[in-house]
Amino acid sequence: MGNYTAKRKGFTLVELLIVIIIIGVLASSMLLVVGNAEDKAEATVIVSDMRSMKSAATLFKLKEGRWPELPGTDKEELQKMFGGTLLDKFKIESSGDEYAYVSYLDLSEKTPGVKKKLMLMASQSGLLKNISSDLYDEGDVLLMKVQ
Repeated sequence: MGNYTAKRKGFTLVELLIVIIIIGVLASSMLLVVGNAEDKAEATVIVSDMRSMKSAATLFKLKEGRWPELPGTDKEELQKMFGGTLLDKFKIESSGDEYAYVSYLDLSEKTPGVKKKLMLMASQSGLLKNISSDLYDEGDVLLMKVQ
């Protein structure tokens, strides 16, 4: 009976396993939160870039009296207005003199989480294309009307 009254030194294997499991659960929940925040941030960058492109197209229209062509001859002028950013992922199409559309062409390379965040942001941000879970084709674009 004297053996049981002696003080233990260290932890048992069961205690160590329980601590490791708790740390694992906490770490996995943090990864989910961080991944969700990254998707939201990337979707916000896309919408912000589209709004900037919309502003640049409007300024171009006021200055030149016509909508810019992108891709096309007006790329350098738009790059100046857009802050020197590469415009390869954008396209501007006019449908007459009244309005034009800014398209974001790089949507097929985005993760499903980013597309889901864009779908949630669509009504508040002025996006025209209804983004759904089937947006995985290369032809998918995001549209914003410029008036």
